[in-house]
Amino acid sequence: MEKTIIKQPFPRWALISLSTAYFMVGTSSLSVIALTWQISDGLEVPPSDIAFLVTVFALAFAIAAPLTQVFFSGFARIKILCTGLGLLALALILGAASTSYEMLFISRGLMGLSAAAISPMCSAIGAGMVPPEQQGRAMGIVFAGLTFASVLGTPISAYLGTLMSWRLVFLVMALVALGSMASILYLVKDRQAGAQISFAHMFEALTRVRSSFAVLTTFLQMTAIFCTYALIAPYMSQKFGLAENLIALVLLAYGVNGVLGNVFAGRLSDRFGPDRVIFVTLIGLGAGFLMIWAIGPNLWLAFAAIVIWSAFGMMFHSPQQQRIANIDPERRSLLLALNAAALYLGISVGSWISNFVSVRWGYDVLPLVSLAVLAGCALIFCLSVLAMRRGNHSSRGGMQ
Repeated sequence: MEKTIIKQPFPRWALISLSTAYFMVGTSSLSVIALTWQISDGLEVPPSDIAFLVTVFALAFAIAAPLTQVFFSGFARIKILCTGLGLLALALILGAASTSYEMLFISRGLMGLSAAAISPMCSAIGAGMVPPEQQGRAMGIVFAGLTFASVLGTPISAYLGTLMSWRLVFLVMALVALGSMASILYLVKDRQAGAQISFAHMFEALTRVRSSFAVLTTFLQMTAIFCTYALIAPYMSQKFGLAENLIALVLLAYGVNGVLGNVFAGRLSDRFGPDRVIFVTLIGLGAGFLMIWAIGPNLWLAFAAIVIWSAFGMMFHSPQQQRIANIDPERRSLLLALNAAALYLGISVGSWISNFVSVRWGYDVLPLVSLAVLAGCALIFCLSVLAMRRGNHSSRGGMQ
């Protein structure tokens, strides 16, 4: 008797609701950049101190993401996710009520802690909602929230800052976070608890070549990008003579093409496999770095280089998350948490390298530094692929 296979519909709206949570993580992390002058004036601190509000968010996220998986591994994944969104809303309200820089600093740390419970759960739930052949597409939709945050979240925050006080902007973001939580509770039917995770599992993930090299690939890719991107404004101004009031166009071009790259990445990953797509993204990203360093003071070519750089740079993340999600499906949330932590650590380290290099050797060498880090990333990625293939062969051998 022939068995009837029931094909489940693609959960587009549920995945989009998860994407809104990612959007809130990205927007809340970068909103202080858009509101620098308002916060500086309101709390009477130098504008340079606002940079530390980004750093504390990133570091809190990087530390808390894997620890959250250990301490709350017995809870339903959607409960962890929604608790994170609730804490994010609370932290935004605390930030809005801040009467001092120190109080705002603490609220930013709490935002980082809450975001550490959101991003890995979004990816883990999204990957588990669809069959393997649709995971790339699903991860592309979920991760699109973060890419849209870079394009829309920061400019919207800046625009709202011209209409209302920065405190009210924080309150608006808190309401959006609660709205995201409500949509997830309504649309996402996942009520599963993740596998039990201990510090021993975390240690194994960080020391086993298959997983540690995969996570290290993410760290090096983000480090390579931010070695140049962290100071893209003075780089474009010094080398290409771009006026300061036009830097927003560079950021917009970067963000829009990053979104487009993410849109195509998921489908390409499902069709050709994540390994091939990731390898192509690393080559394309390297071509963008090389082009923006090698060209003369031609502004149009500079924009073309940024288009290539941003599109391939953002194409990396969906297939990378798909790849990491399938290293060990039972510990999927832990590995995705480590991957998210690596992403934010890469942002912090890349920004530090950018400042260190620019002070000593100038802005012009930044793309070369990015290329050097990217070369190391490509090497680690190739070793990671070999380790995963050996592991898969060993698993098959053990089953025979």
